[in-house]
Amino acid sequence: MRIDSIHGIRQLLLRYHSVIYTRDPEADLILMEEELSMLKEAGLLEPNDYYDCKIVLQAEKRRLKESNHE
Repeated sequence: MRIDSIHGIRQLLLRYHSVIYTRDPEADLILMEEELSMLKEAGLLEPNDYYDCKIVLQAEKRRLKESNHE
């Protein structure tokens, strides 16, 4: 599976009955990253899917940081 958006990450997490929504986009990204790490460590998430998610999360963190500086 190719994960290329935050929506895709949310859909992936939903398959594991994990819903992350705190009304704080930055906190959501941190919690998603932690949840994905736990899934990978438990052997439930393929390494390629994990790394695809990490790339999307890093890009979204950069986007949030840039939009906060404007």
